[in-house]
Amino acid sequence: MRPRRGLRWMGQAGALLGVAGLRLSAAVVSQCEVTDGGVVTDTEGRVLAWDTFRGGAAWIPAVTGSPAWGLPALEPGGIAFDAPGDTATPLASAAPSVATLFLVVSPSLPAEGFATLVEVPGASVTAAARAEPPVYDPEDAAGLSVRVNGLPAPGIPDAPHIIEVDFAQPVPGGDLRIGGASACAAWRQPWRGRVVAVVAFGVPPDEPVRRTVRSYLARRHGVAGDFTPAGREAVIQAIALGFHTHGLFSTRFFLK
Repeated sequence: MRPRRGLRWMGQAGALLGVAGLRLSAAVVSQCEVTDGGVVTDTEGRVLAWDTFRGGAAWIPAVTGSPAWGLPALEPGGIAFDAPGDTATPLASAAPSVATLFLVVSPSLPAEGFATLVEVPGASVTAAARAEPPVYDPEDAAGLSVRVNGLPAPGIPDAPHIIEVDFAQPVPGGDLRIGGASACAAWRQPWRGRVVAVVAFGVPPDEPVRRTVRSYLARRHGVAGDFTPAGREAVIQAIALGFHTHGLFSTRFFLK
């Protein structure tokens, strides 16, 4: 059995090398998860930076040096943007550009006002004010492709879920915000919930890779639903693009 296993691992390595040469432009530019200790805080637990794996782009406060803005806070359930006090600044990406964004979020429902999760110039992913049942506002999201747990449904689950956003054109990281609207602190539109994980791609990944990312995020962060990965080749491709699975997909999955 030992020679056969060696051949299989050689095949896996070859597949990784082959995939790496196909779509490196679609590589992961940022992967941040609060469970891995990458959140840098001050002595009061306020977020100064959210570091990524393997030298990717961090997320940093978008607005600094203004008395009207505060900082988000690291709490047991994730990064909170709706803590009492000054309006918390959203976080901006240090990536050159982002085409596709995955987030794991835990909402706090119902929202009395608009609550912005993702913002780019001219569009946002925003929980509509006083909507029953709660929904992501389709008017605010015009021009964006938004999926909830892999489906094009605007409803906001009352549980941790995965938000998947594709931009019509890649967005410079400095123009991308998560956790709130940055135009005016007085609007007080922070995300009312917690942000647990963010994965950003420079180019939209293929659907099999998306399924792998959803499966990983769901398993690691307790998102309920059917998130079966696309298969061995898709996992290998995701890894080759720089996606860190933390060994969540077992050796048996690769070798079967």
